[in-house]
Amino acid sequence: MTNDKSNKNKIIRFPNLNGRLLEKGMDSLKNKKYDEALSCFEQLLHSDPMHSQGNLGLVLSLVELGRLHEAKMRCDRMLKEGIGEYYDVLQIYLSILVQLSEYITVVSVIEAVLEEQKIPADKAETFYQLLQFSRKVIEQEGVPEVKKDPEATVNPNPDFQALKEMLSSERADSQWIAVQQLKRLGPEMTVPIFESFLVDEKKHPAVKSLILQYLKENQINKTVKVEKYGQTDEIDIAKLQELNEHPFYKEVKTLIQDELEQENPSLLDIALAVWKDYTLALYPFSPKPENKLLWYEASVLAASILCGIEEEIENEEEELQNAVKLLVELERFYMQT
Repeated sequence: MTNDKSNKNKIIRFPNLNGRLLEKGMDSLKNKKYDEALSCFEQLLHSDPMHSQGNLGLVLSLVELGRLHEAKMRCDRMLKEGIGEYYDVLQIYLSILVQLSEYITVVSVIEAVLEEQKIPADKAETFYQLLQFSRKVIEQEGVPEVKKDPEATVNPNPDFQALKEMLSSERADSQWIAVQQLKRLGPEMTVPIFESFLVDEKKHPAVKSLILQYLKENQINKTVKVEKYGQTDEIDIAKLQELNEHPFYKEVKTLIQDELEQENPSLLDIALAVWKDYTLALYPFSPKPENKLLWYEASVLAASILCGIEEEIENEEEELQNAVKLLVELERFYMQT
């Protein structure tokens, strides 16, 4: 005789559920299915409240849904409880404060961190630029802080010249923040400077992808010149193909899935994310060389390095080493933005 009560209370845990929720959440986020992404991250955090990537994903989903005050509170909690990489979370937190026009808070937070002399050299320029930008807006506009009204409107006119200066920075994270802010000003003001950015070989390709998505979403039906990873071409915005439909992207994705789905499902999730992030950064160009085995191996090795399974790949061919280095550096950039 079976024990119905025992069976009823038994919890069935699916293998690697958290990993699959994370993958689905990130995929939904990148495909602009923000409600779906939010649901995935909420489920993930229900079972693992301290999951750093799950918390970050939840914050990004809330930001995209316009729920900035909730995103701000979540970031504040992450900073206080030590969830995630401190300076990466701080950078997102400051970006949210700027979108909420809470420039006084931006200044006070950055000044407090500077007094403790904690900012790493690779983050310092971005924080100094945000500090300078916020001080300038306060000086020019006398910005009032609105902390209690969750329906408070975001300042639609951030300082245009200051954002242009951030966009011209050599720091990719500064460029990313500037584009996110400039998008609020509308196509008439931003398209000309975005076009100049797209052809500048010194600018980060992932930020250029963000601009191309913005142009596509706003139906800017014109041809723009784009440079990425040494490739330059004229791109018709109206004819831009979705990343998921690109044949080469799908071929490499299938290879990764076939090799890792049974053998190592945890590594599979990360390898797929690495490959997708690179093709998104390269978008709308194809990887060079178009060697699907090379990019399959590079994606798996990069995922292994990011997970701490592998440390170095010195014994591999130079072409593969260069591809892996490119993927790892790009993925670490995405983690910081």
